[in-house]
Amino acid sequence: MADLVFAYDAALDRPIPVPDVAPAAVRAILHTAPQEAFAAAVATARETRAAALVLFGSTLDPLRASPAQAAVVRRAIVELAADGCRTIWMVDEAAACTSIARALGEPAGLALVSPVSPLRLDIRGVAVEIACLPPDARGLPAGGRLPPSFASEHASLLPPQHRIVIGWDDSWGGTPSAHALPAPLPAGGALAVTTSFVWGSRRPQPVPPGVHQLPALQARGAREAAAGSCGLLTLTGLAATGNAVGIPTGTGPLPRGDLLGGWREVATHRVAWRGLSITSLAGGDEELAAAVQTALDALVVDPRGPLQVVRVNVDCGASVSRRVRVAELVAETNARLRPPADATAQRLWCHDLGPDPLEPMTVLARGAAAHGAGSESLANSLGAFATALGSIVTVREAADHSTDHREAGWLALELMGST
Repeated sequence: MADLVFAYDAALDRPIPVPDVAPAAVRAILHTAPQEAFAAAVATARETRAAALVLFGSTLDPLRASPAQAAVVRRAIVELAADGCRTIWMVDEAAACTSIARALGEPAGLALVSPVSPLRLDIRGVAVEIACLPPDARGLPAGGRLPPSFASEHASLLPPQHRIVIGWDDSWGGTPSAHALPAPLPAGGALAVTTSFVWGSRRPQPVPPGVHQLPALQARGAREAAAGSCGLLTLTGLAATGNAVGIPTGTGPLPRGDLLGGWREVATHRVAWRGLSITSLAGGDEELAAAVQTALDALVVDPRGPLQVVRVNVDCGASVSRRVRVAELVAETNARLRPPADATAQRLWCHDLGPDPLEPMTVLARGAAAHGAGSESLANSLGAFATALGSIVTVREAADHSTDHREAGWLALELMGST
C-alpha cells in the first residue's frame, strides 16, 4: 500500500542518445526506456492503490512533445482516475498550467499545482497540502521561503495535518542548483504544520535529514544519481513529534515531518549504466582485450532485469604513458572483443572502454608513479608537472567532493603525454 507515488523527470519528449554502433536490439531498448519507466511508475501507483501520482520535474514539454507522447500521458491519467487515483502535476510557473492542460485535452483526474496554487486534498482521513517550491527559492541557503499555505488564504479552513513541499533542479539547463530544503523555515521560526520535503535531481547531492531525494524515473547516462526509481509515501499515522493534529509543540528543531510508515523507492528504470574496472599496466590490444573479455564474462546479469550498459575503466597504475597508450588501443581492443550473441537476452552491452577517469591522483602527489611519455627530458618535465598537479587536485578534492577536478587533471596530463 502507498498513499502518494512521486515520479520525477519522466522527460518523455527527451529520448536517450543512441550510439550508431549499438546493436538493433540495444537501440530498441534505449528508445523505449523513458516510456517504459513512466509506465512502471503508473503501474506502481495502481498496484499500491495510491491516492495520487505526483509528477514533477520535466515530465512532458507541451511545446516539444509529439501528439503520440501526449496521448501516452493522457491515457495514463484517465486510467488512473478510473481506479480512483488522481494525477498531480507540479509546474514551475502558473502560466504553464494552461498549455499543459490543452496539450493533454484536460483529462479528468488531472490537478495542476504551481508555486502560487498549492493543492489541498484528503488522503484516507489525513488533510494533506502539496506545495511547489518556487524556482527563485531553489539553491538558496537554509531559510529559503516556502510557498504560501493554502489555508492561510482560506481562513475558513483548518490547517492541514501534513504538508509536502516539492522542489527540483534544472538538470537539463546546465549545472543544477543545490537544494534549499534542509530548513526552509518562515520568519516566525517553526512551521505551522508537520512538513515533509521531496527533492528531485539527476545529480548526486548530499541529502540532509528529513529530505527525500528522488532520482529521475530513467537515467540518461552514467553520471546520474541513480538508475531510476519512483518514491512511495505511506500515511499511516501522524509523526510523534506533533500533537493530535500534527502541529509541532514548542519552537525547537524542525521535526522530520514524516508520517509513520515512511518512504521507500521502487525501481522503474529499464536501462542501467555501470562501470567495470580492470587493471592493465602493460601489453598491447590483444592483452587488453583478453582482460576486458574476462571481466565481462564474469559479470552476473539478471536475464529479466534492465539492460546493463557497461563502460570498462582501465586502471593504469597512475602512469600517464600507459593511459595514453590505452586510449590509442581502444579501437583495436573493441574489434577483438567477442560480440554478444543476443544483447537483449544477455541484458549486457559494452559501449565504451578507456583509462579510468576517476583513478586516484594521490600517487602522483607523492611523485611515486611512472610518468614517462617518450624522451627522458619530456618524462622528467611531465613527471614534475604531474606531481604538482596531483597535489593541487588532492587539495581541491578535500574541500570539494566533485570528481571534476580529477577528470580535468587526467585529461591535461594525457594531452601533454600524447604530444
